[in-house]
Amino acid sequence: MTALAAARPVADAPIRETVLVFPAGLPAAQAWRDQARAAGKRVIGASSLAFDPAAPSYDDWAFLPYVHDESFAGAFADLVAERGVAAVYAPHEVVSGVLTELLPRLPTAVRLIEPHHMLRAEDVYRDHMAKARAAAARAWFGLEGGSAPLTPLERAGLVRLVDTIPGMTDHDKLDALVEVMRHAPSGDVVEIGSWWGRSAALLLLLSRRYGVGPVLCVDPWRKENLDQGVAVLDKASARMDVDQALEIFQINLSPLAQGDLNYIRAPSAEAAPRYGAGVTVATEAFGETRYGGQIALLHIDGNHAYEAVEADARLWTPHVKPGGWIVFDDYVWAFGDGPRRVGDAWLAANAARIDLSFVIGTALFVRLSA
Repeated sequence: MTALAAARPVADAPIRETVLVFPAGLPAAQAWRDQARAAGKRVIGASSLAFDPAAPSYDDWAFLPYVHDESFAGAFADLVAERGVAAVYAPHEVVSGVLTELLPRLPTAVRLIEPHHMLRAEDVYRDHMAKARAAAARAWFGLEGGSAPLTPLERAGLVRLVDTIPGMTDHDKLDALVEVMRHAPSGDVVEIGSWWGRSAALLLLLSRRYGVGPVLCVDPWRKENLDQGVAVLDKASARMDVDQALEIFQINLSPLAQGDLNYIRAPSAEAAPRYGAGVTVATEAFGETRYGGQIALLHIDGNHAYEAVEADARLWTPHVKPGGWIVFDDYVWAFGDGPRRVGDAWLAANAARIDLSFVIGTALFVRLSA
């Protein structure tokens, strides 16, 4: 070390906030632990169990009596003072309630992070039901007949389940799909571009509920097929792990597929010649699924570059049966006009075959004449 280097003052290391997670073995606790650690916090776990398997996964660990034990308040106060705890995360309604009363009595200020998880969860479910009732009462496009609509309870349950899967299908499009799927004829449901499976799960549950037909997902899940000619998108896509994306899709759909959904891992243009009447698609993840070769609903949501969308429409729309639906996703797209150009051209070229078309959110919905 040179004399000059030795003379430089050493900056103090930043002080890491210490947070306590209790009870630390719950799934919500461990998920929050990872977020807190990523934010640079020191995370102490605590449990009232003599042995808790979660202990090795925390920066530090402590034992606390059960909250209804007379010794709990004193043991908790000692732990906070000894370890310099600044905040507590307690993803258990009983513990949260006890700490809400206890923390203001401590000699040093300790905040409770996101208290009353159960009450907050109740609010989420109330919101689902309120939105479901509003959507069920809405007048949808003048469509008549169709299968019996979902009850508000069914709709709320469907949305809650689909919302566990990250993705770009917003609730406007979701509500529209709930309605148009009950007006779809029997046949295959084909999705071009599935990624993590959010819309695929929705289509499968709706198809099963309305008795439409099996779902086929077509997605290459390969880096060379991700570029869309938009720098910021392509840069983000380059960070994606495509093999992991497929595994996430499989995880999300494996409890639901039950022989009614499968996938082809290939670009749309390569998969199209493999599709037809009586074709069977087999994968290790989902087994075998047989398709009829006529499409009741086609969801075009793959690569949004104009050439890719045009190929999807040209290759797959001829399989859509009379009375069937075509959904051009991202017809309104912040990063370009490929889907809109294809959608507009398709509408113009097929005007005589179209019974109805409309835009909901960012998607164009088209119904063919029966």
